[in-house]
Amino acid sequence: MDFVSVSVLSGPSSRRIAATEFRRAARACRVGLQRTNAVKDLSLEPIATAAVEREVDATRGGTDAMPLQRIVAELGLPSEPAAVLIGSGQNSVAYELDGRILRLPRHCGAERDLVREAAALRAVRPLLPVPVPDLEVRRIDGQFVSLHAKILGEPLSDLTGLRIGAQRVLAADLAAFLKALHSLPIDSVEAEPAEASSSEWNGLLAQCEAVAFPLLSPDVVTGLRKRFSDFLATCDALPQCLIHGDFGTGNILVDRGRLSGVIDFSGCGPGDPAYDFASLAAGLGDPFVDLVLAHFSPDTAARDRMGFYRMTFPLLDILYGVENRDPETVRAGVHAFAA
Repeated sequence: MDFVSVSVLSGPSSRRIAATEFRRAARACRVGLQRTNAVKDLSLEPIATAAVEREVDATRGGTDAMPLQRIVAELGLPSEPAAVLIGSGQNSVAYELDGRILRLPRHCGAERDLVREAAALRAVRPLLPVPVPDLEVRRIDGQFVSLHAKILGEPLSDLTGLRIGAQRVLAADLAAFLKALHSLPIDSVEAEPAEASSSEWNGLLAQCEAVAFPLLSPDVVTGLRKRFSDFLATCDALPQCLIHGDFGTGNILVDRGRLSGVIDFSGCGPGDPAYDFASLAAGLGDPFVDLVLAHFSPDTAARDRMGFYRMTFPLLDILYGVENRDPETVRAGVHAFAA
């Protein structure tokens, strides 16, 4: 999740942010992007977490803003107007200043994600039909930071105000973007050999058996196990292409009804193209995604996989909520299976 899209950090929006971050962590295992020399010397301990927390507190009215001020000065950015906090989550804290987005990862895993994202963007940016972030990644006083120009547009949160004709135009824009991305050679983004897809999904199933399934009704769990079983029987032979990996509403920017940019490529790598469509459908619904799919030729199997991937999203919400003692996110995930 690129924090350009974040402005509210409580209530339903915070649940979506938290769930997105947890889904990214799960997807990162499947993507398996190669670690670069730039991060090989990082320790496994969280970096500068306390400093980042102080920066968030300072932006919200505290007094200890020196770490952020030093970073701004080192980057050669103006100190006025002051940086505006636009997002804070488990992985990163982010600010907008002088028309740029400054992001500070909270721990070494987020640092590695940031370096891999920058590498992926360098590879795919010239070949995509809309702007994507051009990340500059640096280490300042022991803190990794990234900086990029803010892209025109606002996150596509829903379809409110878009009549069917405008929806078709936007759907065509999204289809053109996905066609361009999915047609790029997988080796456009450096990747190391990943373990079999079935191994990763079996790992998720084991987590669900231990944590999520006990919170759901027996009938629901029986159905979920059947869907996992059906998927696992074929997942190692699925088509692979270069996917975005988190093609949800918060990462799609729109200006005057047209696609103006796409952000957050931390999950970009080899994967099943149906995953990107599932992420889109989870935010905007099946009728709109049908408008996008009209520009493709998905078969029944692809649509079935889209449904399976969407089913895993609330399961990941439950896992995140339990791990982070967030009962609201747990309830939201459980509720998704009660409808």
